[in-house]
Amino acid sequence: MTYQEALAYLEQASSFGIKPGLERITALMEALGNPQEDYKIVHVTGTNGKGSVTSYISYALFTSGLRVGRFTSPHLQSYTERIQINDGNITEEAFGELINRVKAAVDSIISNGVEAPTQFEMLTAAAFLFFKEQGVDYAVVEVGLGGLLDSTNIVTPNVSVITNVSIDHQAYCGDTVEEIARHKAGIIKSKVPVVTAAQGTPLSIIEDVAKEKNAKLYAFNKDFGIDSRSAVTGGQMITVSTNDAAPAMLFTTMAGIHQSVNLACALMAVRLLMQDDKSISEETMREGFARTTWAGRFEVKRGLDRTFIFDGAHNAAGAESFGMTYAELFKDTPKTIVMAILKDKNQEAIIREVVKAGDTVLVVPAPTDRTEVPEALVEVIRRTVPKATAQTADSVEDALALAYKHTKTGDIIAVCGSLYILGDARQWFNHEMSH
Repeated sequence: MTYQEALAYLEQASSFGIKPGLERITALMEALGNPQEDYKIVHVTGTNGKGSVTSYISYALFTSGLRVGRFTSPHLQSYTERIQINDGNITEEAFGELINRVKAAVDSIISNGVEAPTQFEMLTAAAFLFFKEQGVDYAVVEVGLGGLLDSTNIVTPNVSVITNVSIDHQAYCGDTVEEIARHKAGIIKSKVPVVTAAQGTPLSIIEDVAKEKNAKLYAFNKDFGIDSRSAVTGGQMITVSTNDAAPAMLFTTMAGIHQSVNLACALMAVRLLMQDDKSISEETMREGFARTTWAGRFEVKRGLDRTFIFDGAHNAAGAESFGMTYAELFKDTPKTIVMAILKDKNQEAIIREVVKAGDTVLVVPAPTDRTEVPEALVEVIRRTVPKATAQTADSVEDALALAYKHTKTGDIIAVCGSLYILGDARQWFNHEMSH
């Protein structure tokens, strides 16, 4: 298959929607020879910070000279971003060939009476197969949804990480933080150490499951924590201490207090791997963390005489992180915001954190059926933050052109509310910068 054919095939698979459960993925991996058993795995879940923690751990490992596969979702511009070796995406050509082979396995399990796998299950299978063929030492795997019934949960990892737990995908993981915590805790495996930043009730649920599974738990603020952090040019310096080792002074280019917590979780996870893997050292880990980038997570770009911020901020917790990071870096400077939010998110909670009095908001549709209608979102913004100005625009590109036209040198333009619009926004920025 070409890359385009692979996309068309995956598209028609997405019509089956999201169906939790492990029967299909188990059959699919068996048909492919269970490639996920051929390398070490770090498994990462949580409501926010999964992708950042996955990136930090991957960079620490490949900077240590190891070969590392990384599986993340969603993508911003291309499906190839979801499957990476070290810090390079899979090529479109390799992606096409891979999906072709997964399709053959899908056809064989369907003919044996197994129901058709979902799009995400096919992508998971493709990633696991690719990592085996690429001879990776480790795969760092981000959960798609929840944990317990997520297709990535067929793995037996060397370390599991649960970043934090708050309300996000209610439709699939339950309506209460307790139910969601149970889903996330579903990735805990017998005798496999777990690192978590969860607090309160979710933490006690995770503690219970860890005890049941005889899995050693390392909890933020109990077994490891942040001694200090300071914003510096181009990022932040963070001192992380753990109960059993000297404090580590770490630099990251990623801004915000939430990233310091993500970094602390990554440090704990990498130190656990270090116990059995002599190729990872404190030095290579620190260098890996300093090199880590993760697109669309409070990504600040200066260009076109403006400051642009690209940030997912697609649920209440993510929006709160955006608000705190913005205040830390830019105080109460008014901004122009290009925004889309999905229907199934807590829109008011996101708006309250991101939009402030004096801001101008241009609302656009996100490129998915789940997007909220811009006119409806404008109403919510006007109701929630009466002192902000809100109007609709036809597309991300139109909104950015409009934002640029109505701002002046030095002004701030932020794109946030949904990861779905960041690909187009970054593409627009890169295009304008190159002309």
